[in-house]
Amino acid sequence: MKTALVTGAGSGIGAAIAQRFAEGGAVVGVLDRSAEGVAATVARLKDAGLKAEGLVCDVTDAEALDAGVAGFAVRHGALEAAVACAGIASRHTIAQMDAETWRRVIDVNLTGAFLLTKAAAACAAPEGASISIISSIAAQHIAFLSGVHYASSKAALTGLVRHAAFELGRRGIRVNAVGPGPMTNGMGGRTIDPERAAANARNLPLQRLVEPSDVAEVCWFLASPAARAVTGAYLPVDSGFLTGRGVPYRAYFDLHEEAF
Repeated sequence: MKTALVTGAGSGIGAAIAQRFAEGGAVVGVLDRSAEGVAATVARLKDAGLKAEGLVCDVTDAEALDAGVAGFAVRHGALEAAVACAGIASRHTIAQMDAETWRRVIDVNLTGAFLLTKAAAACAAPEGASISIISSIAAQHIAFLSGVHYASSKAALTGLVRHAAFELGRRGIRVNAVGPGPMTNGMGGRTIDPERAAANARNLPLQRLVEPSDVAEVCWFLASPAARAVTGAYLPVDSGFLTGRGVPYRAYFDLHEEAF
């Protein structure tokens, strides 16, 4: 792996993905709208002796994104991997949500992923490339901590991935979605109260929350030769959340009178 680019890499899951690809030997384009976040991730990688270049850009700005991705490819070589991780959320019910709030989340989460897919495909290596799009369990469930705008954006990514995988497959470009479940951190790398985190973990079949590095490893796998026949897939990384659709895990064993 020589080149990779990750959006939303200024913090959280995106930063972990950037680190994993850099550890795998790639020069990583660290792209985020936060200049501070980009600088922090790039500094962390370079301090570890890894290769990275910062790109400050809003993924909804098609012209800037195209220029940023193309410039990175000119400087470091055609893209072998790209990961669309930029995403936002807010907490609103349908009644509380205005049109602008809806549009902003759809623009970043869905349109941003489309624009990154288009830009990465235009700069992909001749032998092919991997594009991974970070979705969510909300794509197949509900967005309990956010709202209908977030759930809709993530569900729509499933269609984007399926169609892009179909259309770009002839060029050896594989497109897949990764769906993180309950995390050890909040969006943007925010910390979660330890008691709440422990309670969330107890409600999962694997009895552990998902860490950013768990998602990063799946993206690395999808970009590897081991996944050369994998495209158009949605891979949940959720500690088993979707197996029970979030039902109270221990209550199942209580109901069946079986010791946990």
